[in-house]
Amino acid sequence: MSFAADITGVKVQPLNSTIQSAWSEIGVADLCAWNDVLFRSGASIYQYPFWNEPYRHLGVTPRYVLWGTPHRPKALAAVLTVGFGPAKIGLVFRGPIQLTPELGFSRSMLNELFAWARSQGYMFLRFTHSDPEILSGLAAASDRALDSDEFPYMQDYPIVSGDYIVEQSDGDEETLDSFDREVRRKIRRADEAGYEFRSTDSLEELAAVWPLYEQCARRKKFRVERPLSFFLDLMRGARLNHLARLYNVHLKGNAVGSTLVFRDRTTAHCQVAAFEPEHRQSSTFLHWHAMRDMYRRGARRYNLGPGPGSLVRFKSMFCTPAQYPGPLTVVLKENWFQMWKKGFIPVARRFRPIVRKLALKRSALSHSVAGSKD
Repeated sequence: MSFAADITGVKVQPLNSTIQSAWSEIGVADLCAWNDVLFRSGASIYQYPFWNEPYRHLGVTPRYVLWGTPHRPKALAAVLTVGFGPAKIGLVFRGPIQLTPELGFSRSMLNELFAWARSQGYMFLRFTHSDPEILSGLAAASDRALDSDEFPYMQDYPIVSGDYIVEQSDGDEETLDSFDREVRRKIRRADEAGYEFRSTDSLEELAAVWPLYEQCARRKKFRVERPLSFFLDLMRGARLNHLARLYNVHLKGNAVGSTLVFRDRTTAHCQVAAFEPEHRQSSTFLHWHAMRDMYRRGARRYNLGPGPGSLVRFKSMFCTPAQYPGPLTVVLKENWFQMWKKGFIPVARRFRPIVRKLALKRSALSHSVAGSKD
């Protein structure tokens, strides 16, 4: 079955006529429609336009290229682009993806993707994927590939750390039986304590509960890597296709815990979560009701995310972590790549905190300008 058959009217920008390639770039005006196309294809959430577009405010440019004809595209790659001119870096997370189940990635297809990237000034492309065979195919089709991450600066994109993904069943009891027995006890105690579960996709509600996330980050001494404006953009884009929910747990009318969840066709992804310190026991209650609500909406799997530090014990009550292949870097321009390795990376490590602050300030400024125009 071809999902691409339903997207007549979606336009693509043809490549330069001098480049013999079947990859074409999708126009920005058509991105909302592509969220729906990717949902029907079962693609990873990390390839969706709604997931990548908020990075524009942080100085990272998402670009989307597809393979096939405009009316029957067969594959897609979302490329987060850092840099400019002939010094670009492309980050392809859990991609490229197939839009038709029967399609495999031939060597010529992947060579054409690399040709497009070279023509656009990319020094290298960093790929991650849940399918090791696709990474192997990318490596075989390239002139030079490294089993390493040559751009280790996107901290909110897990590379090799295992996500804790719950495989749910139709019935509550059957799903609970797959967990540690402690989960049942914690849910029962939360019910007895009077905690209330609430669900919304309101941007205003996310802004109202955001101080809870900031307070939790300060208490646990970790950074919220993206500002509120980023998550508002993310939620705004996702809810157009009903792919976002904010789940809160209340006690006596006050929000004491919260988690922001996005979904693709098969999996709900817990992006951030926070609780007041005296109400940590409500976390099991909140995630239990969130995953069952997402199941009823069609997402059979619930991704709790990776489990660094103390989170390992909590998430291990639900499941064991998934194992991912390591990242793959495909070098496209050797001289520029060597300049990056020897000249830029040592400096980037030193100035990384400053660059991060500038990116956050840029995001806040761009949103304030947009707000003033409204």
